[in-house]
Amino acid sequence: MQHMPPLQALHADRWLDEEDVTASNRRSVKGALSPLVESLRRAATSARTTPGKFTIVSFILVVAILAAGLAVGLSADSRQTSLNSLVTRTEPLSNDAQELFNSLSVADSAITTGFLQKSGSNPAAKATFDDAITDASGAVVRAGHGITNVESREMELILSIQENLPQYMHLVAMAEANDRQLNPIGASYLTQASALMQRTMLPAAEELYTTTSSTLSKEQDRLVAPMWFPLTGLFAAVAMLFLAQIWLTAKTNRRINIGWFLAFSLMLIATLWSTISSAVVWYQGTQAVQSSVQPLEKLTQVRISVQQARSQEALGLIQRDYDERAQQKFSERILAIDKTLVDLRDEVDMPSHIDNAREALRQWDHTHASMVAQIREGDYQRAISVSMAEEAGEGPKSFTTLDEDLQNLISITREDLQHVLIGGRVAAARISMVVVIMTILAALLVVLGIRPRMQEFL
Repeated sequence: MQHMPPLQALHADRWLDEEDVTASNRRSVKGALSPLVESLRRAATSARTTPGKFTIVSFILVVAILAAGLAVGLSADSRQTSLNSLVTRTEPLSNDAQELFNSLSVADSAITTGFLQKSGSNPAAKATFDDAITDASGAVVRAGHGITNVESREMELILSIQENLPQYMHLVAMAEANDRQLNPIGASYLTQASALMQRTMLPAAEELYTTTSSTLSKEQDRLVAPMWFPLTGLFAAVAMLFLAQIWLTAKTNRRINIGWFLAFSLMLIATLWSTISSAVVWYQGTQAVQSSVQPLEKLTQVRISVQQARSQEALGLIQRDYDERAQQKFSERILAIDKTLVDLRDEVDMPSHIDNAREALRQWDHTHASMVAQIREGDYQRAISVSMAEEAGEGPKSFTTLDEDLQNLISITREDLQHVLIGGRVAAARISMVVVIMTILAALLVVLGIRPRMQEFL
């Protein structure tokens, strides 16, 4: 009967088994990695040969060319998307804010002016007020739909106007009802309505317009800026093709490779095309800001200022409190309007409208001076008659002419802005299409150009 070795002896010999397992694992790993190592060795050996170098350089050139074309395509596509958003959302939102601002001012001016003629004897002013309120209601709804961030300051302004508009209309209705009954308290209601408009609603509308207009201007500046990153890629691809052509000439002892030369020529044309087109778009975009966005802002401010001046003029007559301070404020406003119109004359496409507006402003100022003279003589009824001569069809339509000319200028300038934005979108698509086609052809020419050299080694 055999005896088992002591337990300590079994533990002492276990390291022999562990060494066998470790060696076996090492051989397994080595066997698995051997094909990969061999492939890498062969690739390194092949890369040191002339055909291998041709293959590597050609591959790098093709990747660089296609990457440059892809960068241009993606950038142009992104720019087109942004321009689409600018044309379909940002610009209409800015216009809605401008229309809201104008409509509220027109409404306040119309109802205040119409209130001077008792018992609803001025249906034209009432119709103007109703139309302006309808336009303002539509503009505030459209502007609200155009704002994507419901927690933004723009939405807060919209909600403020929506909340105050019914209250304003209620005060106007109370003023009209009391006026029909010849109750003097009607003037108090109208004063409250005008104060609500001038101190709350119009400042909110002005801030909304200023914010949206500023966003439009900044977005336009950004979108007409040259596409520096894609242009850098194109310049890099052209430089690589030029250096590769020199290297290939030295390697093959031939003057030029037709395929690579044509690829270089195409990429050079694509680069010059993109650079020149971007420069033209940038220049035209910069000019557009100066000829459309900025004048549009100034024209809107001028029209609002005109409406406010008219409203304050009529409100002073209603309150019978047109003192020296009110006259000074009116004169300063007229001077500021005239100065802005002078500055705008060289910035708009139709300077004749500016000339007509300035002449209408001068006539209005003359009529206002006559009104003030009657007030100082204590003849308020005569002052009202002078002020309302235009509305009654008995005097020159200076205020109406001024407002119509400003409206026409705003419409023309907005159309110019839309044409510029659409033109920028078309230019981005044109640049993208031409460059992508040229880069694909250039990459193909690199492959076709190196193919004869590779066949020489087969």
